[in-house]
Amino acid sequence: MSTTDDLPAPGAPEPGPAPEPRQEAPPAGHDEPPAPDGTTPADPGEEAGPGPDGDGRHEEEPGEAADSPPGDDTPAQPRARDAEDKYKAEALSVAAFNETFNNAMAFGGNAYTLNVGTAKGAELQLIRLDATEAARQHQLHHPAPQQDRMAETLHDHHLVVLVGQRGSGREGTGTFLLADRCGSDHVAVLHSAEADVLQALVAQARRFMKPGEGVLVGLGARSPGQSTLKALSLLAREIGAYVVLVVKETGTDDDLASPYSVRHQRAELRPVLEAHLRSALDAHRARCADRDRCDRAGLRRFADGVLDDARVSGKLDAARTVDWVTSFARNIAACLHGPEDALDVLLDTPHEDLRSLARRFLKLSEAQDADEPSASEAETHHQAVRISYVLGHDLPLSDVLRMGTRLSAEMLRAEYRESAPARPVFELDLDRLVAPGMGIAAEPGAHLADNPRRARLTDPELMPAVVEVIWHGFGWLRDPLVAWLRAMADDRLERVGARAAVIVGHLLRHDFDGAYRDVVKDWARSPSVRDRRYAATALSVAMAAGDPRLTAQVARQVRDWAGSPRPQLQDSAARAYGTQVGTQDVPGTLRALRDLAGRPALDPYASVAYSTATLFLAKDGAEPVAEALGQWIRSDDGHLPRHAVRTLLVLGPLAAGPELLFRSTLAHQAMGSPAREETLLLLWQRALIDPAHSGQAWHQLRDWLVAADEDPELSLFLEKFALRAWQPRVLSRRAVFHLSIWARQQPDARLVAQLLRALRGR
Repeated sequence: MSTTDDLPAPGAPEPGPAPEPRQEAPPAGHDEPPAPDGTTPADPGEEAGPGPDGDGRHEEEPGEAADSPPGDDTPAQPRARDAEDKYKAEALSVAAFNETFNNAMAFGGNAYTLNVGTAKGAELQLIRLDATEAARQHQLHHPAPQQDRMAETLHDHHLVVLVGQRGSGREGTGTFLLADRCGSDHVAVLHSAEADVLQALVAQARRFMKPGEGVLVGLGARSPGQSTLKALSLLAREIGAYVVLVVKETGTDDDLASPYSVRHQRAELRPVLEAHLRSALDAHRARCADRDRCDRAGLRRFADGVLDDARVSGKLDAARTVDWVTSFARNIAACLHGPEDALDVLLDTPHEDLRSLARRFLKLSEAQDADEPSASEAETHHQAVRISYVLGHDLPLSDVLRMGTRLSAEMLRAEYRESAPARPVFELDLDRLVAPGMGIAAEPGAHLADNPRRARLTDPELMPAVVEVIWHGFGWLRDPLVAWLRAMADDRLERVGARAAVIVGHLLRHDFDGAYRDVVKDWARSPSVRDRRYAATALSVAMAAGDPRLTAQVARQVRDWAGSPRPQLQDSAARAYGTQVGTQDVPGTLRALRDLAGRPALDPYASVAYSTATLFLAKDGAEPVAEALGQWIRSDDGHLPRHAVRTLLVLGPLAAGPELLFRSTLAHQAMGSPAREETLLLLWQRALIDPAHSGQAWHQLRDWLVAADEDPELSLFLEKFALRAWQPRVLSRRAVFHLSIWARQQPDARLVAQLLRALRGR
């Protein structure tokens, strides 16, 4: 229930004393609010005194009184409220109550609502929070950054202004501050849809502010004036009340200009979730009929298991508001006695449709916040940085800013404006453009320790979602995007170019022909090895989508490259076979690589060796690759043995496993198979004598011998293996030369000394 009274305008004089005011008993359980000076409010049907203009006229009386002839000095008679006026007043009161009631539910209050309507000014609704709910919020509240300063400001000035983003928990912090200062049973929320709510509060301060009580006021994005804040602070101090104002941060210098303003940032979400989850579980236990299933130890184990789940961390990173976290805690508690897979379903369900989130982030969503600019209003520089942040996931922020600067330049070339948008040097604020509460950037928490700091997304799948939205949602951005990707491929930092290849790979998923024609084709035919590597990476990313049609299209394209007479396209095909394109069919890929390795055009490149090594590390790929290397090293073709030796040098440093860190995977394979030992022997003999690779081969063999001192089994194997490999006279002389140098450099190398003594004793 609520009581609704029509009161005089702020500052209006009292009604004349002539007619006796008609008294109406208020409903039981409600007190009639006193007038500003403590008198009983006048009935609307009685004669009104001077209005706000001070000349005794009503708002609808621009000149003479409505019912008096010109020149008649008779005072205007009081106008009786007819049925139509009463109906309109009641309708307005019902609408105001409904809006206030909804606001009360948001704050958990329902005790008392007072609607004050004035002829001129804002309509205010006062909601007293339920004491039990306010006490519960006070108990579960987790402090926000700078909360001690907020409490100190409220204590000193009886007023504090919390400036922060929506969803940061400003209302919860304000409720905590007021309950901490005034008690949980003396907290109220003042609401108004009008813009001049603070002026109305100042004008009627003694009506709404009582000694020892606290009032929370939400202003949206309306920044309060300094004079209004000072007047409100003085009035609150005089009355003995406390006021907390909640204002949306606008990113301007005026946000924190007043001494009453404190920036409100979101509290760490994990403690918030833990507190509300354990509270919800305790509440469940209190009403659960099966107390055996709800013992305290079991509830603690359930909560601990949920909080340790990696999926919960992902949910918290994607949380846009603190309210969502508290609701999420209640949903988790509801899974306690639910179906067996209820919790997994809850944790595996996406927080939000990624495409919709991407559209809203780039300001393409139809359901935009009133305070947020549209895509056409957002500055080009800001949009470029936002796009670069998402597409630069896990890259250092310095790289993200480099990417954003280049994209901004390309976007400006495509725009037709009378003047380019301004780009102040100190305007670029990533914490505002990509705020954690937007659901895009992960919480900085643990990532602040990164050195250098990196771009972190709540969900890595946001990157392909944003790529699709940009490609299909911004028609004019396609050409600048292609130019930007080409420019990034030429960046001096290879990780920036590699990210361009990944982005192109995502574009291939949505428009294979267009992206291949505009970017990949030129990369594959480029004289630059790096560009050809980017082309292979792009095709691999496209194939990772798991689309059978796209997979077949990528495979056909790689076969076309392999069959081309251009050496660059052949090399691009060889590099593509070392990605997911080739690992899906290891035997078939080995046949294709053998064909490419037999061509003289690929002799200058190591692409075949690296791709073969990738296949060796693939699932079930070690044995087929070892078999192929045995065939290549024994081939009469002059090209195949060279690629086999290069593969040896690529695979040589790789350890056999976490428990065999000092043992090479090739040596481990040879120790269990005489056939593999013979192949390895031929590979090493060819490598140690080949002028193109002997230097690298001798250094790698030294690493094997030194590491064997930590692995007795490997040491016994290599002692016999090395002496067999050095049986040719030319290799024996070279071995003595290198062993002598290694023995002087590393006198503690036991196997090196043993081999040197054995060779000298021959």
